[in-house]
Amino acid sequence: MNIRYAKDLDKDQVVSLWNYCFEDGEDFVKYYFENVYGENNTIIIEENDKVLSALQLNKYRINLRNTDYDVSYVVGVSSKPEVRGLGYMKKLMIRTLEELYKSGEIVSLLMAIDYRLYKRYGFDHCYDQIQYNIRTDELSGFRLTSRLRKANFEDAKILADIYSKAMKSLNGYAVRDEIYFKRFIKEVESENGYVYIDEENKSYIAYYIQGDTFFVRELIYNNISSLKSMLAYIYNHNTQCNKTVINAPVDDKIRLIIANLKTCEMKLIPFMAGRVINFEKYMESINLNDIDTQQVEYESIKVKIIDKYIRQNDGVFEISIIDNKVKIERVEGNYDIELDINSITQLAFSYLDIEEIFMLNEIDENYLRDNKKSLMNILFEKKVNYIDELV
Repeated sequence: MNIRYAKDLDKDQVVSLWNYCFEDGEDFVKYYFENVYGENNTIIIEENDKVLSALQLNKYRINLRNTDYDVSYVVGVSSKPEVRGLGYMKKLMIRTLEELYKSGEIVSLLMAIDYRLYKRYGFDHCYDQIQYNIRTDELSGFRLTSRLRKANFEDAKILADIYSKAMKSLNGYAVRDEIYFKRFIKEVESENGYVYIDEENKSYIAYYIQGDTFFVRELIYNNISSLKSMLAYIYNHNTQCNKTVINAPVDDKIRLIIANLKTCEMKLIPFMAGRVINFEKYMESINLNDIDTQQVEYESIKVKIIDKYIRQNDGVFEISIIDNKVKIERVEGNYDIELDINSITQLAFSYLDIEEIFMLNEIDENYLRDNKKSLMNILFEKKVNYIDELV
């Protein structure tokens, strides 16, 4: 067994493995392996020149609590059927975590088909989306206020500006630029989708027509007027599509303006997992610029972290705030609280707050003195997370 980064000659086998494991269309697979895939980001297990397991570490930049992080998004985790259940994925994941730590990454992302497979490696749920299921004719009360047009590559900067403005109230989002949106248009079109832009109202919509369903992958808007106009655009497909499905951030406002919520089904959809790769670097990177920490004298807190797969995270750390910066030091001996890397990840991604972590870990809320709990609340602030990256 040889675990290594892929080479050019491995690509056909990686494509074949992808096609066996995932039900993606031919055009999307072609798009992915021409525009996203890279040998330097692909780790494989091979024996006798045969690729038996593989995954990709696609490069993104995300914003957590107003700090940007370069991340690897783990996708395409796959094994041939003849080696499933033999521990190949475990070996692949352990090597991947080692490589991510060695490369200096602080956090990582993973889209899990089954969370049970990845929780053991420290990846845990950090993102949700709301999914609306609406009868298209229920959108009849909305009116177009401007004309939409199909987006092209020259619109990449406009799309990036619309997106960046809309993300200011959200957390954990992918930082997107013009290059990203040129690729985004290609990705949507590879699945026979469309991207339309309302330049006047500063909004855009990415969608697919799937039989009698108008499926909205992404609807980005910056005011209620532009949202209403987009809903009118969807309604204008009512003779073509009698059902509409919209995926949106969990704080989306559609539910506040739909005429009859009784006919609108809303689901909370688990979307993305995250993981802290380097706990010490993450703590040092926390941005406290928007928080006045000078008014309170915080005690330091000693946290014992359990991380079975990244030994550098496993141990006791003393954390404090000095001169509005987070200080962290590995120490020995007693500690104030013990948490596993999964809980630390959900705190770091601002998905859960410390009270929720206490509840889930069955820790008495009075376990920490008020000053220590206040410090934890400063260090780990709950926010509304959103991300829509698929590969």
